[in-house]
Amino acid sequence: MKSLAIDSVGMGFRGSSTARGRRPDWMKRASDIRFVGLSSDTDDSTLLHFTAPRFGDVAAEVYREGQLFGALPVEADSAFDLLGDIITDVAQRRRDSDRFDIGVLQRLEGFKEPVFHHGVDEISLLGGRRCAGAPPRIDAALSDIAASLYQETPAPLRARIAGRLDMIRASDKVFTLILQDAQKVRGIWLGTTLAPLRDHLDQDVVINGMVTYRPSGSVLRLDAQTIDAAGPADQLFSRLPSPSGGVLRAPRLLQPQTGSAEMKAVFGKWPGDETDDEILRTLAEVE
Repeated sequence: MKSLAIDSVGMGFRGSSTARGRRPDWMKRASDIRFVGLSSDTDDSTLLHFTAPRFGDVAAEVYREGQLFGALPVEADSAFDLLGDIITDVAQRRRDSDRFDIGVLQRLEGFKEPVFHHGVDEISLLGGRRCAGAPPRIDAALSDIAASLYQETPAPLRARIAGRLDMIRASDKVFTLILQDAQKVRGIWLGTTLAPLRDHLDQDVVINGMVTYRPSGSVLRLDAQTIDAAGPADQLFSRLPSPSGGVLRAPRLLQPQTGSAEMKAVFGKWPGDETDDEILRTLAEVE
């Protein structure tokens, strides 16, 4: 649960639970979730108690910088409030949501085998903004939905994209890129310093990096690895790449062969009409 809540902070502020690179200090503070004890409830359930800081108390510099993409998380919220938002969007199969990516979906799917197949029915969030009514909950059904959404999500794609570098949020290296058609793309700079972004602010640039998609196939963000001034030929790259296809997962390939078709239909059989003697003579001639 703690790792999932920490991922929620990354999604709430940067639109990413998986972006590489050093996390800023304020994000570490916002993710400082601590287990403080447990108790028993009257319905034979176990209550796990955590503390989580409110964002306004530990990330004031982000709120001073303002908003790049819609509203920032509410200053009175904590990581568990954002986790409740994620659970709600996943449960409602919001395929165009900004609140989760494949990293979050994998974590939710990962609860099923070690948790829900071993005596736990559900995990409910009993504190925070969303708990006035029915509390958000993680259960086997939600794990199945997360697995389905993950399967629908196109694989990240390496791409070269040109546009105008419009805004930079220095506190966490988030930026916006405006394409030729005026579409805005959220990006995260993976470099160690902000200097390359500052040097190209409000200029036409070309960026190399990884494009991450939503389950709907729309672009969630761009993880930028290099940035350079754009030349005339780079206008060819001023559009978002279409996804190349779905995520190919091993469980889909490892299907049991139980019927008379597929591999079982041909395994151990020779497709021709030759006799054993004819095959042996042919092999001897090849040698």
